[in-house]
Amino acid sequence: MISLNGLWNYILDQDSKYSYQNIAHRVSKRNFDGKMKIPDNWQTGGLHNYSGTVWFIRYFNIKKNKSKHFILRFYGVDYFCEVWINNRYVGKHEGYFQNFEFEITREIKSKNLLVVKVTSPKEPVGTVWPNKKKLIKGIFNHHDCRPGGWDLNKGQDLNTGGIWNNVELLNSSKLVIKNAKITTLLNKDFSEASVDIELKFSYDLQTKRKNVFVGFEIVAPGKNKIVHYVEFLLHPRKIKQKFTISLSSPVLWYPYDLGKPALYKLKVVSDVIEVAEYTFGIRQIDFDKSQNFYINGKKLFLRGTNLIPTLFLGELNRLRIKKIIKLLKDSNINIVRIHAHVNRRELYEEFDKHGLLVWQDFSLQWTYDESERFTRNAVRQITEMVEQLYNHPSIVFWCCHNEPGEQMNTLDIKLYRRVKRIDKSRIIRIASNYEEHAYDGWYWGKPENFIAAPMGPLVTEFGAQAIPALDSLKKFIPEDKIFPPDLNVWEYHNFQPDQTFNIAKVKTGKSIQQFIENSQQYQYRLLEKAVHYYRRRKNRDITGLFQFMFIDSWPSITWSVVDYYLKKKKGYYALQKSFKPLLLSTELLQDQYFPGSKLNLDIWVINDLYREYEKLKIVILLGNVEVYNKNNINIKENGILRIHNAEIEAFIPNNMIGQYILEIKLLKRKKVVDSNNFAIKIVPEKFVEIIDE
Repeated sequence: MISLNGLWNYILDQDSKYSYQNIAHRVSKRNFDGKMKIPDNWQTGGLHNYSGTVWFIRYFNIKKNKSKHFILRFYGVDYFCEVWINNRYVGKHEGYFQNFEFEITREIKSKNLLVVKVTSPKEPVGTVWPNKKKLIKGIFNHHDCRPGGWDLNKGQDLNTGGIWNNVELLNSSKLVIKNAKITTLLNKDFSEASVDIELKFSYDLQTKRKNVFVGFEIVAPGKNKIVHYVEFLLHPRKIKQKFTISLSSPVLWYPYDLGKPALYKLKVVSDVIEVAEYTFGIRQIDFDKSQNFYINGKKLFLRGTNLIPTLFLGELNRLRIKKIIKLLKDSNINIVRIHAHVNRRELYEEFDKHGLLVWQDFSLQWTYDESERFTRNAVRQITEMVEQLYNHPSIVFWCCHNEPGEQMNTLDIKLYRRVKRIDKSRIIRIASNYEEHAYDGWYWGKPENFIAAPMGPLVTEFGAQAIPALDSLKKFIPEDKIFPPDLNVWEYHNFQPDQTFNIAKVKTGKSIQQFIENSQQYQYRLLEKAVHYYRRRKNRDITGLFQFMFIDSWPSITWSVVDYYLKKKKGYYALQKSFKPLLLSTELLQDQYFPGSKLNLDIWVINDLYREYEKLKIVILLGNVEVYNKNNINIKENGILRIHNAEIEAFIPNNMIGQYILEIKLLKRKKVVDSNNFAIKIVPEKFVEIIDE
């Protein structure tokens, strides 16, 4: 393999008017517009707010061997791509996330000229964008967390085009595996697994039919190596081969809060096939009619979030991915919804490794062109998504479309049927539509509305915006636009003033520091209430929830709990505390009392773990005075326990008047497992407060 990454020359063609002959003439004179380091999105590579076409040019030398095949492989080009090698046209591709390749054995020489035409246009406003889009780019083309949001003139700013992922030249005299699909099926007691391996080769091997052997070396999580040799008939025009291997006593892949994310390594070796290595996991996914999720027979309550790690996939490196994974796990999230886009391979590898479940959306956001041509294109691309990501055990859901409206009943049914046909091992959702997006307290109503647990049983979006910390805000909002907020500037960065001021009723205060504090406190309160109300309905009518949105994908003011610079907002701690797998949840039914009154509250203990807890203790303190304790509380694995108000014999001491902190603690062997705090007021019995409005 030869990497073609590095400095490429480029020629700008914003109106997409140049032919290859025009470009070839300029190339012959070395008349370029600049250089760009590939891989990168052109926005982060130096072309600010550019849309249209860029012609990329690369020279490279090789030692040519007549017995070898040469394959030019791209791992991500956004969006339309055409390729020439040594002035010969070799092919085209449409899409932004796919791996794709061209065989160039006939075209390649010792000294080579590679020209790649990349077109990522703006779509015509009004006639196409935003309601009849044709580009399948999801949130990279239209979303309220990208530059300009819904603004007709600015909503397509900061175009993500370019060669954003690696470019490689493969050369081999053997068959090269283009893709491998590894499907595992467990028997009833999980004592044996069937591993089906489908190999798809890059090209036809020019040979006669013959029987050959292929070896599958499987390294189990315990480092034990299993080797299987299989004889098969090599056919010169058959580019797919299927094999089945049985594994006894398989080690299962689990999400991190249920067990270990055990991964197998597969190595393919043969005299006629180029060596290739893959990673896979063995697990069984089930989803019942009530939308309860099961993995390896264990029901799991889904504590999730929505994630767009960045607008520019070229900048998402391993270090940033690892930091995001740590933030996710530290906040007690067990599933991540990759929101309306397909991300890069390295992100899914980390999910596999760390045992974070994934709900994977296809790259459709809101509505699209309704032509049959578009439908065929979408079906092709969703097929490529499933096949490209197929071997990642962390992915447990496919979802065809985000907020499609009525297209859920037309376009999305065809997408659903295709995915259902090619993957029977996962849960497939037609769409994540408005009916499961609970925006009480932001687009309507109040945070208290979450007491009704709206939009269940599986809630795939809920949340509220919050302003980032001041040092983050100063990095993208000019100093003179920060306070009082210049709404034209703030709205471009996704701030929603109507919802902030008129529904959430967040006060600006007298300074930007006060405004930030008020905004973050509101988000904290809404998330805390929503998560607690939903989790109290576990094992009844709520099976999981996905907060919107975990991180800012660009410097902006959104629903995120972590800003673009990876600085936590207060809402992050609301998720972290409310998503604890063993949670104490208290509903304070009254916050003002007379002395001697009975405290008015309900208590829940919620256990998402497959571990039974015995001899827990609940203690209630008013100030430093213990007013209640209950010993020997037992909660079953994956269970929930409610202690009703009528059962809680806790009274206000007769000598207490004033403001106090009410603290409820859950203890295990004198160690605090969780606690809830509330401010209450105790007033004289004959007290009457008269308020003159």
